[in-house]
Amino acid sequence: MEKRNENKRYIAASHNLRSISHPLRLAVLCELTKGPRNVTELLSVTGVSQPNLSQHLAKLRMSGVVTNERRNQHVYYSIASPTITEVIKNIRDIYKLSIK
Repeated sequence: MEKRNENKRYIAASHNLRSISHPLRLAVLCELTKGPRNVTELLSVTGVSQPNLSQHLAKLRMSGVVTNERRNQHVYYSIASPTITEVIKNIRDIYKLSIK
């Protein structure tokens, strides 16, 4: 039984890592370590088209890496767990990543 649980943890970890492995998704997540952002704010810092950003946000949301919350007319995205935030911060620090 212990081995099965360990396998599930490896699968979950690889799933999350695969979700963040795209450069745009990683850039969005680096920005989200600063706190919740709406699509307009994320468009401003990434410089990509709205359809492209929406597609990647949907992938992050479906994989459970980010959550979203509607506030008035805007949808705000945030990182789903403190553990993922720490992983992203470590990646950002190791590779000296910065976004505008």
